[in-house]
Amino acid sequence: MASLLTIRDEIKNFCSKYNKFISPVVKFILAIVMFWSISHLTGYNATLSRFVVIFALAAIGAFMSEGITLALGGMYACAQMVSANMELAIVFVLLFIIMYCVYIRFFPKTTWLIMFMPFFFIIKFQYFMPILAAMLVGAAGVIPAAFGCVFYYFLKYAADYTNLIRESTDEEIVEGYKYIFQCLVDNKTLILTVIVFAAVIVIGNIIYRLSFDFSWYAAIVSGGILEIVLFLVGNFAVDADVSIGGALIGSILALLVAVVVQFFKGVVDYSRVENTQFEDDEYYYYVKAVPKVVMGKQKKTVRTISSGNNNSNGDDSVNGATR
Repeated sequence: MASLLTIRDEIKNFCSKYNKFISPVVKFILAIVMFWSISHLTGYNATLSRFVVIFALAAIGAFMSEGITLALGGMYACAQMVSANMELAIVFVLLFIIMYCVYIRFFPKTTWLIMFMPFFFIIKFQYFMPILAAMLVGAAGVIPAAFGCVFYYFLKYAADYTNLIRESTDEEIVEGYKYIFQCLVDNKTLILTVIVFAAVIVIGNIIYRLSFDFSWYAAIVSGGILEIVLFLVGNFAVDADVSIGGALIGSILALLVAVVVQFFKGVVDYSRVENTQFEDDEYYYYVKAVPKVVMGKQKKTVRTISSGNNNSNGDDSVNGATR
């Protein structure tokens, strides 16, 4: 355990020391993930779907805030949908503006939930997101997690609608906005996913913030178990199309990843808990202090003390210095 903590601290110290170089690289990689996810779900414009375009947009996002990068992602998705159907593009822009102006503007730390939710849906690892949101952003992550789910299914149904247009005659084509909204409203899997994610985020964060020993890990395990149970019950209750095996495996993997994230986020030593009490003119304060475990390098100084030959002054030699 000590060696793992030492490695963790060395990694964190390295990242802190070279943050001005590492931060843009990480943001660049995350931006590529977001733009690739949008291109994978849409891909209506061959030029915009080229890797060089995605690379250039990610390079811009590497030096921008998460909010601006998300705005670039929204414009990129809109440009893709304009190439397919103007109605879909208009509907998407309205939803994106509502989400961006009403929520992300006031809760910028939750932006990543919307940015990467489509990617985790694509790789079938969406069960990790609510557990991570409970750890990092709390109840404020409920709405952006819901937006992320909606945007994934919106882009998915947009692709289905464009295929419908190609295969149908003019008389059979349904207006894009009616088709999309009808699919979203009737999608029991989407509704169940939003409800389960919201429950896991809220309950997981409540447990995460409690002061009993190992509450962080209890919140992670509780969130994973709750996610599995709710998907299992909800799948049979509303006849949703959720893979129980996928939910089970995904939740277990999410638990393991969340434990690793928490390990890097912070480890404490519950054997050295201190409780103290003090007061001022208005309140009594009861404080529980739990020290963090930090395996910093201890500087050891070895001092060699040797006695020289007796001389007339009777001096001793200490590290080469005369005392």
